[in-house]
Amino acid sequence: MAQFDRYNDGSSNPPRLQIQHSLWSLIGLPMNSPVEWTLEEKAAKVKAAGFEGIECWLWDHDEAERKALLDRHGLRLTLGHHPHTLDDVRVTVSRAKRLHADFVFAQPLNPFVPIKEAANFCREARNIANGEGVAFWVETHRNNIPESLNQALQLVDEWPEVRFTGDFSHFVVVSEFYGLEYERAVERMMPVLSRTSHLHGRISNGEQVQVDVGDGSGATPQFFVQIWSAAMREWRKGAGPGDVFPFASELGPPRYAITTPDGKEFSDRWEQSLVMKQLAEQAWEISALD
Repeated sequence: MAQFDRYNDGSSNPPRLQIQHSLWSLIGLPMNSPVEWTLEEKAAKVKAAGFEGIECWLWDHDEAERKALLDRHGLRLTLGHHPHTLDDVRVTVSRAKRLHADFVFAQPLNPFVPIKEAANFCREARNIANGEGVAFWVETHRNNIPESLNQALQLVDEWPEVRFTGDFSHFVVVSEFYGLEYERAVERMMPVLSRTSHLHGRISNGEQVQVDVGDGSGATPQFFVQIWSAAMREWRKGAGPGDVFPFASELGPPRYAITTPDGKEFSDRWEQSLVMKQLAEQAWEISALD
């Protein structure tokens, strides 16, 4: 099923980067304001900032409103879900076809499911999606399979054809990687990076899963640029006309976002999402160098 290893937009354009924004990440913005941006304002700001699409988790009651919002602003749709049964997968795949979503990513099961059982589930879930013409990728995320690098490597052993949505903030915090040379983090992650078709932009410092990285020039964000560029470099191998590498800025609201004792955020997630976009573009440029 190699045709589903990458998202392809059907064009003859050379392989390219597509940067998206998570709808979840827009909750509670602007920072510490008593009045939150409306959905219309959020979509307008995402579009004006140069993002090409919005990642959503949708249900029957809100899919029409959300899809109409994206269409008004010329934004593409990606669907995420947390399936516990194959029927959950079928529902989301059906929604993806109905709404013309680009692809589906999943946070499957829970981390206590035996890896052979989890691999069989993920394999069948992908077969269901691909059978309907929808690309399906497994997210690296805590509280699902796989929640750690060790689990991901076991999943690769059981099912080498797996393709990932890489949110590597989770692996970095679980493994307590600081980006130090002796950790060999990128080398250890290569079996996963070489199977990554989609990235989520969140940065961990090895202790907290989501931290403010300032302008992105420090050691911690540049460690993630190294990880992301390695995944992009592997993805470029064999990429052809119309292939698109999606990257989504995904900075969560509290409790992902760290707060002061009074519950206020001290990091501006909107401004940081623009830094995630900048870092993704930097990683893409680096990935083309060799």
